[in-house]
Amino acid sequence: MTTPIATVPLDPAEQGRTIRLPGGRREPVSIFAARIALPALLVLFIIVFSILRPDTFFTVANLTTTLALQAVLAILCLSLLLPLIVGELDLSVAAVLGLSVVLVTGLTSQNGWPLPLATLVSLAICGAIGLVNGLLIAGVGVNAFVVTIAMSALVTGAIGAYTQGNVFYENIPQGLVDLGRGDFFGIPKPVVYAGVIAVGLWYLLSSTPLGRYLYAIGGSKDAAALSGIPVKRLTVLAFTSAGLLAGVAGVVQAGILGSGNPTVGAPFLLPAYAAVFLGATAIQPGVFNVWGTVIAVLTVQVGTTGLVQLGAPFWIQPVFEGTALLIAVIVSRWLKKEA
Repeated sequence: MTTPIATVPLDPAEQGRTIRLPGGRREPVSIFAARIALPALLVLFIIVFSILRPDTFFTVANLTTTLALQAVLAILCLSLLLPLIVGELDLSVAAVLGLSVVLVTGLTSQNGWPLPLATLVSLAICGAIGLVNGLLIAGVGVNAFVVTIAMSALVTGAIGAYTQGNVFYENIPQGLVDLGRGDFFGIPKPVVYAGVIAVGLWYLLSSTPLGRYLYAIGGSKDAAALSGIPVKRLTVLAFTSAGLLAGVAGVVQAGILGSGNPTVGAPFLLPAYAAVFLGATAIQPGVFNVWGTVIAVLTVQVGTTGLVQLGAPFWIQPVFEGTALLIAVIVSRWLKKEA
């Protein structure tokens, strides 16, 4: 539980630069502005593009399409949160997503496996990749950047070896397609999956001792270890969970596509990191958090969708995502100085 700040009165000059929050706590105006800036930008995008393109942007069809398109990215972003919270990078999650796509489609369509077994094996392999990452990083002490970028290359090679560069599109089970398409009471199924995962992860991080331990490790591994927190074990758990969630994202993506494309994973990496770092500037500024990440995913997608509908060229999306990532990193560094 967070202890309320501030039993010592602030001098008038300091009070002029702070804002009173519910419960009597004060925080700098700059931090409060950062907390609400991204949600405000999302609302601004919606208003502006709805005015400029009311017939195509401000429609239920566009809303559901936008949400469905970004649900898989949101799940992948949530997988990234866990290693980042403990202070490590994972550059293999996009490749793991791609592996999950080709495994669940290939095992069912090419090898005749039943869908439940193929799904479980795909997720187990993805989780095992995360486990190996965690053991090499936390147990052996190899740099996370080196381990995960090497693992990404290995997984990409495994995808090529398994698919031989072919797209699996014949004999895809209808159950897999149904998993990724359709809706629950008008809400696209992928959005529901992403929402359930987001709520579960938010609860774990905000309301359980495990969540507090993970954030403590990210704050200082040495201090966390001195406090009795099993740093290595929880770091391994973070990477294993990242691999598993990336696998879930891959299964959902396979259902949406109805095929297994060996090139589908890599393009997710940049937008995922852009969203996660941008999300760390909102809601809980300076902290990787669930709802900031979700809002960031929506903001980037709404922005690019609106620009495309206004006639922007096809290459605007990577430019928009790269710009968002740069801004997020710069703002995060500024927030650390302000905090």
